[in-house]
Amino acid sequence: MALNSTMMTNPTNTTPVMEEPLNSIVDRDSVILVSILIVLFGMVGNGLICYGFCRFHQLRTLTNYFVLNLAIADLLLICALAAWIIQDLRGNPPNERYLIALLINIDLLCFSASMLNMTAVSVDRYCAVIYPFAYEQIITKSRAHKATVLIWTYSLVMAGIGVMRFLVDEMDNSDKIFVTVLSAISFVLPAMIIIFTHLSISRVAWRTKRQSRQDLPDVEGARGKEITQSLKLSFNTLVILVPMVTAWGIFYGVTVLEAHCMNCVQLSSAFSVTVGLLPHVAAAIDPIVYILVTRDLRLKLCYCC
Repeated sequence: MALNSTMMTNPTNTTPVMEEPLNSIVDRDSVILVSILIVLFGMVGNGLICYGFCRFHQLRTLTNYFVLNLAIADLLLICALAAWIIQDLRGNPPNERYLIALLINIDLLCFSASMLNMTAVSVDRYCAVIYPFAYEQIITKSRAHKATVLIWTYSLVMAGIGVMRFLVDEMDNSDKIFVTVLSAISFVLPAMIIIFTHLSISRVAWRTKRQSRQDLPDVEGARGKEITQSLKLSFNTLVILVPMVTAWGIFYGVTVLEAHCMNCVQLSSAFSVTVGLLPHVAAAIDPIVYILVTRDLRLKLCYCC
């Protein structure tokens, strides 16, 4: 189950270890049922975003291009959860150790890809709001494609490092170093960029609202309309960014804490399961919320139905 990907890895050994059988820590059937619901919602929501982008040319904006990549990362994460369910239902297969290691590194791949794609979405919206007339020169298709290649390459490299760490048995302090560096590069830095960009966007939104109340000419005409549309889309994307950043933040915050001082914290198994499922919950719910708040996407999908 997903709890294997949190708090179940010995910080001084790369072998995932189940501390207690699932049956003894929480109601197994309830966890499996919740996980199945998460998988279903995740498949439908992220699948609809991918379908909408591929089916309708009007939806193929650069912002939605990054949202598409985020949906793909979320789909992989949901597939990993489905694999956890199958693995748990099968019991203990002969190659369980390698299977768990593979699934954990898929989680790692999805974590890096999700955070970096969310950062790309934030930077895209920042440029659209702060530099509305230069946006098309700053964010081009070529740069978007290059950013996507870099994001997935980095994510694959981090997952590859995770696999190599698993294959080497004697790595006493590697988990502390690896988890700390991973969290700093793949979470802390992107989170800071996301916060900065959306604070800047919020400042522009507040100034625009104040100027509109005073009927200032700065917010009239094409520029005002452009900024208003960009702000609306920016807050639509914020709806999916906040839950994901929060979920991954809790996930890796607990992971770093345990890697550095496992004996300092005594977390209940139910809490560990909840933390392990948080990113999957966000990956399942976010696309559905994004579809509901994004008018063009919602109307296109409703038209298909």
